[in-house]
Amino acid sequence: MTSEPRGVYRTQGDGGKPNTVLLESGTLGFEIPEQEYRDNRYKPDFEDLPWGHEYHAPNKKDGGAQRP
Repeated sequence: MTSEPRGVYRTQGDGGKPNTVLLESGTLGFEIPEQEYRDNRYKPDFEDLPWGHEYHAPNKKDGGAQRP
């Protein structure tokens, strides 16, 4: 059984490069451009994904990474 692909966090593109999303499917994770993420209607919506720096920010309570 395959897991449905799901967005984890988004990263802002630099120097004219597009924003990207870390997409996970089962045990695989890979980055895709924002437009591809939107075109394929992956969940959650692009606007609802945390930015990478927010996702990796230390959790004040336990010092670990914050997870959606």
